[in-house]
Amino acid sequence: MRVNFLCPLCSRENVYVTGEDPQDFTCEHCQSSVRLEVSESVQQRSVVDRCVLCCKDLFFVQKDFNRKLGCAIVLLGAVASVYTYGASLLLAAAVDWFLYYRLPEVTICYFCNSVYRGYTPNPKHKGYDLNIGELVESAIRDQKA
Repeated sequence: MRVNFLCPLCSRENVYVTGEDPQDFTCEHCQSSVRLEVSESVQQRSVVDRCVLCCKDLFFVQKDFNRKLGCAIVLLGAVASVYTYGASLLLAAAVDWFLYYRLPEVTICYFCNSVYRGYTPNPKHKGYDLNIGELVESAIRDQKA
């Protein structure tokens, strides 16, 4: 089980693996100390209830799929459809459907976009809600101003 997050200082990606000591975590890139607070729920039951980086409790779930790869599959199907009379679009749709049902879900923090992989799903976390996303973004903007 692991958490991918951006360093608050250098904005580069880091990985925290459950079980490591969160007190001694340093950024892999800028070597700065990053304060992580891992809740008991994450440590003992592997259920995400609070973000290890920002300590907020608003999360959404989505499929763990590379968006660039998804766009490439659709683009390839669309370009090839000229030569295959549309059959490649059906193939692209079938690949997309197959991947949708085979790939696991990840939990993502609305505030800091930390990605939680391999954790037990929390029934409180639903798909992305645009209303919540906009409220969070406006709260972040107000905080920076």
